[in-house]
Amino acid sequence: MKKILYPIQTIALYLMLLIAGGYGGLHVSGLLDPSVFGVINPAGDLMPPETFAAAWQWTDGFMRVRMGICGPIIMYGYIITLILFVREWRGPVFWLLLAAFGLFMADVVLTGTQQIPINRYIQSLDVKHLNAEDLKKISSVNRQLIQNFKSREWFSILGFVLVALTPFLWGSRKVS
Repeated sequence: MKKILYPIQTIALYLMLLIAGGYGGLHVSGLLDPSVFGVINPAGDLMPPETFAAAWQWTDGFMRVRMGICGPIIMYGYIITLILFVREWRGPVFWLLLAAFGLFMADVVLTGTQQIPINRYIQSLDVKHLNAEDLKKISSVNRQLIQNFKSREWFSILGFVLVALTPFLWGSRKVS
């Protein structure tokens, strides 16, 4: 059984590394260039509320579709890989994967509880007809969105680092 399971586990581990790397890499780009997500202008300043609302409506529309596809891939990738390693729950690979999955789930919870309400609010706006109250709320929401993404960046980057450590611990293992 170990001779059959070992190659499957190895493939799952490397696929998980690619998946976590892609997700972490997206967030590294946001960390290096905050304007990439359309919440800060290239100078690093908050965008004017009207510009931010229009940019975020477009960004959210794109990201909602992308994460509707990528989110389940990431989640099921972790679940399948964890299931393949559950028999080795005492080993470091299982615990690193579980911790990385926990960081991904923290990202999902933060997105569901804090980010999606912001997205819905911004999507409900008619950016061509904003009043003073809307402009004030948009500025507040922009700051919260930036904080959300800072947290999400660290969740995904740290999750990738944990997954990236697993092949070093797994590859030295011998199969009998």
